Amino acid sequence: MTNVLGFPLAQATEILSQEGISVSCLETRSKKGVPDGTDMRVVRQNILNEGHAVLIYAVFRTKPNEANA
Repeated sequence: MTNVLGFPLAQATEILSQEGISVSCLETRSKKGVPDGTDMRVVRQNILNEGHAVLIYAVFRTKPNEANA
């Protein structure tokens, strides 16, 4: 199974699906979350068995908002 840590969630699920692995996705975040976050990235990859993986992802803000521009 390919290591997809740090990959965008859509790309990671596509890669694993092409390898014949079914994928479940769960979000993790801080209590406040990330306002205006748009970039979902894989932060943990758990293998449940040979044909199934769980991807834990977090949402990041990778573009500055007006206050930071």
